[in-house]
Amino acid sequence: MAEDDKDDLEAGPDAEEELEEELLEEPAEPEEDELKCEECAPCKAGAPAWMATFADMATLLMAFFVLILSFAEMNVPKYKQITGSLKAAFGVQRLVPVVEPPKAQSLIAREFSPAVAKPTPQQVVKQETTDQMKKEAEPQTDNKTADFENNEDFKTVQQVLSEEIAEGQVEVKIEDEKIVVELTSPATSGGEGESDNGTMDAGIIDQKTVEMFAKVADAQAQIESEVVVKDANQADQAMSGENKGNNATAGTQGSSQGGPSDSQSVDDSLEKLRMELADEIQQGLAEVERDGDKIIVRLAEQGSFRSGYADLQPGFLPLLNKVGDAVSTTDGQVTVEGHTDNVPIAFSERFQSNWDLSAARSAAVADYLLGNTELQQGRVTVVGYADSKPIATNDTREGRAKNRRIEVIVDGS
Repeated sequence: MAEDDKDDLEAGPDAEEELEEELLEEPAEPEEDELKCEECAPCKAGAPAWMATFADMATLLMAFFVLILSFAEMNVPKYKQITGSLKAAFGVQRLVPVVEPPKAQSLIAREFSPAVAKPTPQQVVKQETTDQMKKEAEPQTDNKTADFENNEDFKTVQQVLSEEIAEGQVEVKIEDEKIVVELTSPATSGGEGESDNGTMDAGIIDQKTVEMFAKVADAQAQIESEVVVKDANQADQAMSGENKGNNATAGTQGSSQGGPSDSQSVDDSLEKLRMELADEIQQGLAEVERDGDKIIVRLAEQGSFRSGYADLQPGFLPLLNKVGDAVSTTDGQVTVEGHTDNVPIAFSERFQSNWDLSAARSAAVADYLLGNTELQQGRVTVVGYADSKPIATNDTREGRAKNRRIEVIVDGS
């Protein structure tokens, strides 16, 4: 034993050198533990929870849009027109007319008729409609002869004028399909009466003549045939009974004077004044209207007088010049009326009431018209009415402004 240990000690340095050489010659191999990767946790079987939720939501949305599309109503003709336009734009020149049967949009179908659509080889939808609405029967009103109508109207006129016919004042007959009422009594001829000295006084009409013309007007309103009033002594002068409701004065147009009536003269004067004052009427500065035989030129209050004064304002003078020149061309008396509202005068040394103020304003207007226009002095009359003739309510500001006015009235009678 001791000998072996001694041998090892002797060979120790050589053995260590050999071992180092072997280690240098052979490369070091990596350890298996370092080469191995860390293993991940095992995956769970099946889809993740978020994917199932997303799939359910996508399915529900698709079902929702399918329902909306099924409920929607497509305008097929419009769609086909659009596709036809696209085809024409891209070179297809075929035109296919499309007519779809009407569809009811409500519980009560409007402009809808039953139809049967027939299939055709072409892309054309046609239908055969049957109009079940029958036309209303028109009453036969023109199957009477003219003689029959005239006879019925003739009897009506005879019944209305039965008293005058019995007294011998008129005669009723048919001439040229017209009903003629011929005056036979001297008291009703031409609107003239006989005076005490035997001469004829023109323009005098008795009460019986007035009543007779009123009855003729009533009869004309009841029938369709034309009624003509003639004078037995002057058959060439006639009165047409077309104008319903004419009074006795209008009925004397067939008198021997032969001139235009007063009503026509007033109408002509009215139209003439409206034409000459057209600009002022359009601007709201004046109004022209008729009241019986009178023509009223109403001047607005704005810019005419100061409150509580009767002095003319400079802006009011051009309007007065225009009105004075227009009124001077007419016939008849001219009245200048002054009107105020119902507000009493509080502080004024000159005017005690609205009566004084309205009279002073109308006098100022009349003085200016007489001095600066062709209006003659003998035709003008001045009147002040204060607030006794309002044309609007005095409870509002606009109504009081309308009541403060100047009216130039032309009497055409």
